[in-house]
Amino acid sequence: MSAKRPAIPRELRRRVLIEAGHRCAIPTCRATPVEVAHIIPWVKVKKHEFKNLITLCPTCHTRFDDPHDPLDRKAMRQYKANLNPLLSLSIGEKGDQMKRIAAYQDFRVKLGAWVRSTQELALAKSRRRSTVAEIASIKRDGDERFADALISALDFQSSWEETWADEIAGAIFYHVANWFDEVAGCEHPAPRKVTMRDIADELSEASNDLHLAVCEEIGILDTEDPYPSRPQNAQRERA
Repeated sequence: MSAKRPAIPRELRRRVLIEAGHRCAIPTCRATPVEVAHIIPWVKVKKHEFKNLITLCPTCHTRFDDPHDPLDRKAMRQYKANLNPLLSLSIGEKGDQMKRIAAYQDFRVKLGAWVRSTQELALAKSRRRSTVAEIASIKRDGDERFADALISALDFQSSWEETWADEIAGAIFYHVANWFDEVAGCEHPAPRKVTMRDIADELSEASNDLHLAVCEEIGILDTEDPYPSRPQNAQRERA
């Protein structure tokens, strides 16, 4: 440690350790002992902040420092965001924070229900034995789930207007809407290119970006937009 780099305050270090249960924050690792690392390197931020600190075992910390390892900064930000966000003291500093979080959670729930309903419709339309009445019933449920998701998306937009999170949520909503229209409008039995689409995989990256954007806006993560690419020909800064 550089002589100019102060130690992480004891209470701050304790809070970071408690956040991850005194284990490595990477869920497939969870090893001990652990070290407290900076997501954005100390040499760039020159300060210790809860939202930029994460617990890692020595092995994962070394991997994070390796510029050729896929365990990069964006992955680390996602692991931090997936820890308990209610431990962040930033929440509640603004009167609308809990309302914004509630809007985000509701959007995820309603969108998920719409996606599952559309998957059921795609499955029904892929089976030759499905009756017209069965397909129509599932389609009506999908229409209801669409209406719920639309209202939730509008509420989300109202709470997150003119933010990166709002842009991502809108893109996700319209992606699902286009898929729903494709499934609902195709013939029966539906072609494989419609029924075999992995919508969860298609939305995976955008869903992660939305979660990171929300965590940035409410102060759980330091803002870092766009995400910097990792140096390929130089050692990554020690976290």
